[in-house]
Amino acid sequence: MTRFMAVLWLVLALMSAPHSGFAADPFRGADPTWGLLHEPAIEQELKLSPAQSQQFRVLLNGLDAKFFPLRNQPGDQGSKQAAAILEHAARNLETLLTKPQFRRFAEVQFRLQGTEALLQDGLLKVMRYTPEQREQLTKVISETRAATRELETRVAKGEPREPLEKQYAELKREELKAVTGVLTPAQQSIWRKALGRDFDTTRLGRPIYRAPKLVDSGEWLNSEPLTLESLAGNVIVVHFYAFGCINCIRNYPTYLDWYEKFRDKKVVILGIHTPETRAEEESAAVKNKAEGAEFKFPVLIDNAKANWAAWGNSMWPSVYLVDKHGYLRYFWPGELKWAGATGDEWMSARIDELLAEPDRPSPTR
Repeated sequence: MTRFMAVLWLVLALMSAPHSGFAADPFRGADPTWGLLHEPAIEQELKLSPAQSQQFRVLLNGLDAKFFPLRNQPGDQGSKQAAAILEHAARNLETLLTKPQFRRFAEVQFRLQGTEALLQDGLLKVMRYTPEQREQLTKVISETRAATRELETRVAKGEPREPLEKQYAELKREELKAVTGVLTPAQQSIWRKALGRDFDTTRLGRPIYRAPKLVDSGEWLNSEPLTLESLAGNVIVVHFYAFGCINCIRNYPTYLDWYEKFRDKKVVILGIHTPETRAEEESAAVKNKAEGAEFKFPVLIDNAKANWAAWGNSMWPSVYLVDKHGYLRYFWPGELKWAGATGDEWMSARIDELLAEPDRPSPTR
């Protein structure tokens, strides 16, 4: 197998792997390889040279613009296009990374995938499980996967994250213990070799994505036309809403609070009004509702839903945090205080976090 085919096999083999964890990921459910490529911890782990870092960032920035619109595409259509993007990334990684760097990337991929890797084609061929082993592994991994999804559902409903994360960690510890008990010493050795040296996976969960460009509809409230480039140096809160959406309306007090709290700091609140109903397509109505809500921040009226498509957004409301350098860092889908959730506090803390970061971009960006 050529080196490129090995890269491509690994990237595509992971396409069907379910994603676990609690990070606010705008590509939730996407291929884990895609998220891993965007982790600053991976760039650090691979020890990319300054030239490699620049090439790597240029590559990902270009692919992000193509990947974002896939977020709300039908499954098959989106998956095919995502596979093409990942194949393109694989071809470029082949020339960008050295052999040791690529090997380490593959090892971290296996670590991130966890026990799921044991049931992928690549390891199935070399592990040579007995029918009984395969049945046992499938049972343990499937049960843990189901329990994990149940925890993710509870997080989505607004339950406190910390105790659920502890339950998740315990689930994974028990799963690892059970899986190890199924494998022979020789199989355990093969698995350890695939995983490589230790890697602290808690360093992950902080991906950065180049935020999509704003598509100017020509209709703005409270502002001249803006671009993300013109707002460089500011932390940008982008929220998609529709004035007739009750969940959106319940977020309004938070936006107003943020506007007041951060008005003397480098923070821009930016609303993108995307109609859900015919009545919401009237620009005059959007203006009247914004005035009634006392919005003083810029609002882009996007009746054509061009930004909705460019960002691959799929829910009213949705709130995104873009850092000083134009990278999407955090995302909250839905009402910030839904069912007792404290998304307003969590996202406010993230704004403070982004404000505290250096004004100059890091070498990896």
